[in-house]
Amino acid sequence: MFRKDFKSKGNTQVKSSDRKKLRQQFQQAYPSVSDDILSLIIPLGKGEDFTSCKLLLSTGDDIFVYSTNKIPWFFVVEDSSNKTERILPTVYLLWKCPDLIALKFHTHKHVFNKLMNGADLMLPGLLLPLGGVTLHTFRHVKRDDLCAICLDDNRYPIGIGQTTMDGEDMYMSGMKGRGVVPIHLYQDALWNFGPRSEVPYEKEPQPLFSNPQEKANQDTEQACAQATTDVAALNLNEESIPVSISNESPAHPDSMDEILDTIFFYLCQRKAKSYDLPLLASHFYTVMQDCVPGLTLDLKLSSHKKFGKFLQHQQQINNLISLEETKPGVLAIASFNLTNNGQLDHFRTPSWLKTYLTKASNATVAATETEHPVVKYTFPTINELWKTNSRVNQLLGCSSSTHYLRADEIRQAVRSYVIRNNLNNEKQVKLDPILAHLSKKMDASTTLVGWNELNAAVFDVMTPCTELMFSHLEQPIRINGHIQPIELECIDRNRKRQTFIRHLDIYQIDLSELCKRIRQGASVSAVINEADERQRSGRVVMAQGNQVSFATRLLKEDFGVPTKYIKEV
Repeated sequence: MFRKDFKSKGNTQVKSSDRKKLRQQFQQAYPSVSDDILSLIIPLGKGEDFTSCKLLLSTGDDIFVYSTNKIPWFFVVEDSSNKTERILPTVYLLWKCPDLIALKFHTHKHVFNKLMNGADLMLPGLLLPLGGVTLHTFRHVKRDDLCAICLDDNRYPIGIGQTTMDGEDMYMSGMKGRGVVPIHLYQDALWNFGPRSEVPYEKEPQPLFSNPQEKANQDTEQACAQATTDVAALNLNEESIPVSISNESPAHPDSMDEILDTIFFYLCQRKAKSYDLPLLASHFYTVMQDCVPGLTLDLKLSSHKKFGKFLQHQQQINNLISLEETKPGVLAIASFNLTNNGQLDHFRTPSWLKTYLTKASNATVAATETEHPVVKYTFPTINELWKTNSRVNQLLGCSSSTHYLRADEIRQAVRSYVIRNNLNNEKQVKLDPILAHLSKKMDASTTLVGWNELNAAVFDVMTPCTELMFSHLEQPIRINGHIQPIELECIDRNRKRQTFIRHLDIYQIDLSELCKRIRQGASVSAVINEADERQRSGRVVMAQGNQVSFATRLLKEDFGVPTKYIKEV
């Protein structure tokens, strides 16, 4: 489909209502996808980048591809069999979630070039299980099933395709003929539309063509055998002891109004004091949704129908918050009224919400430790150096090549030169032709200068530079001039405050991780903006509200940035 180049018709930001609809459609198509992956590919936060782009293919078809931060995650095509839309992942998404598509076909590495040239994946080219092919090997495969294509024993796919026949037909054909028609492959035009990253590698942990249904049957047989053993061991004369059965999804009230009120009271009682005000209503809804992973807070199922009316109800009836409009049509929470509220004082967190909160906490920890392992950042060792040149090489005893010296090394070299040539005159220095050549102020009429004036003249003719030594790099990085500190600036734009954090790229701080910690710690939106050419500050982190104090504390405590390299503008 993407073997030949296509034409694109620009990127368009997707509306929040369309994002929620897409998110539900994606969950229906791929139930195994985690909430973290969903938040990555379809962000719901206001201000977060999520675009759609219409592609005109060489075949004459039109499709839409959806991206965040210029990484295409999935595309939507029309299913010709039933005239419905079908969501298909790109290889970039499969490298984040390699088991998103349950059906996988592994082939040899040399087959990849033939696939790129337009060939279909033939059945003789498949890697087959060691026990050989039986009638049950492909029993779970249906015609036109979506499948992932992998090379050798790598679990990360290099593309997706569609099967051409049922599993029984594959077996009856003697494993001959076309097996899979490729749709999208690594190194095709759609891959070239993204960041062009390489295929990761990890050995496939499961055996080839493991049938989920057969595994389920085996598990059922084992469970039945274990149950038979347990029943035989029971003493039926004893009183029965009730056994509590834990469900994967915790039970919650049927009323959406009760669910919303419970989460709202919990946040007011436990979290309200940590929020920076005013707090946009859209961000507060995201905070409420994060409390119950797997449960969609559908306002249409409530009596309020809209989140703004729900907040107005809490203001007028329960008197828990005060609302204001930051600008026409944009609602925000101005303050929380937490004192002398009997309803809030008597509120206790129910067990179903505690279960959801534990689930959310465990999911965050698991995502941090497994899917997105965070490498602890180590602040670099910074040395201010000075670059030598022909005017000071003889004075400092350097060769004709360029050298980088520290300030104390330069002062020591100057003192050694003066003592070695008997130019010391009490607290002053006699000038010889080499020293007089350093500055225009030191002409032939000047015979004596002070030590401070001499050292200043030496530094004036040298070029300052900065050396950064990172623990993960063998060679230091040198930049011309003095290093810029990290700037934090709060700016008011159209009655809306934003915090800008600049000069982070110099220190190689992970901007995505910084944004994530700002979102988690301050419960506000934080995004990465492209380089500011006017200020030459590299990429900039933008956070909603005045987060200067919070970001300063975050940089010092979590990233180990010394105070001298942080500047509040």
